[in-house]
Amino acid sequence: MRILLILVFTALFSCSAIAVEDVSARHDGFAVSRDGYSVSFSSGRITVNSPYFNAGDIGRFGLLRTIADPYSSAFSLRPEVALHQRYSRQSGFAAGMDGFMVGASLSGRPLVFIQSGWKDYIEGALLFAFPGESGEDGYLAGEAARVDIPVLYASVRGGWRFFDLAGILSFSPEEGIELFGAAGLYWGKYSIYLMAGDTMPLYNERSVRSWGIRVSIGEAGFRSDIAFLVGTPPVYSADFLPLKASIRSELDIHGIRIYSSMEYSFSGKGNAHKRDRIILSYEGFSIGYDTSSGPVASYRHRMFEIGYEDRSLYAEIEMDIAGEGRSIRLRLSSDGTVETALSISL
Repeated sequence: MRILLILVFTALFSCSAIAVEDVSARHDGFAVSRDGYSVSFSSGRITVNSPYFNAGDIGRFGLLRTIADPYSSAFSLRPEVALHQRYSRQSGFAAGMDGFMVGASLSGRPLVFIQSGWKDYIEGALLFAFPGESGEDGYLAGEAARVDIPVLYASVRGGWRFFDLAGILSFSPEEGIELFGAAGLYWGKYSIYLMAGDTMPLYNERSVRSWGIRVSIGEAGFRSDIAFLVGTPPVYSADFLPLKASIRSELDIHGIRIYSSMEYSFSGKGNAHKRDRIILSYEGFSIGYDTSSGPVASYRHRMFEIGYEDRSLYAEIEMDIAGEGRSIRLRLSSDGTVETALSISL
């Protein structure tokens, strides 16, 4: 069936006088592409990429990510379309050019948006989210985030030289107005941002943060990102002030790469959560430990890789077949999963 679908798409491209340059297939889909154009089918959904029209997962990066979670975003207001994954939250489309884009989504929470910008100096966007379905669980115990009301988000971002400013206004007739603002200084891989306020929830998660600070430090062979977030003050005397802190660092010394991450959170109900991860890599060898998933280890040599991750052993092999431009990849795991991928360049 997958081979038949690939042949159909290839025929469609050929009939329209478009030379197909690359066809690739995976265990969960396939793709047909040409310079600047591609059609992919993965996880039961289609992703389209072209210079003026893109359709796919619009919730992972860009505008929707900034509005849904501004404290962890890069404050980009440009709509970004990514390949569908198994757990894609928001499918939709974005059309237009660099300075002006419009888009919509009927998947997940229905919404429409418009975005415009002028070079790297200033950009703005409007997003209207129609009422969605409320979930059962929220950030606060016993309280779900309200998404059954319409919300208008107006956002703006501007910068000049070393300065960067971003702001988001959320408005709903039922809930009123909520504001988020961020101001930062940056120079190369060094940056510091101060953030305050929050946005009305776009999805069922309710973050209720009040302020935070984010710092990035970078040099040749080293980078570290630090974040400290504070929630809203407790209403009841038995509650606590929510906190979250994290640091992620990567060091490269003469080919030896060390990655480490530490996350700590303290909820309003007094529940503490801590997760640490450290990975050491050199010449194809990787070894480390994650406090949530256990030991991590792998070795890769040319076309072969073997490893242990998420408490499962796996083996992977990738090789060229029938000449240049054709390759096949096979991955077997002790948890019973099997992954295959085939890539053909025409």
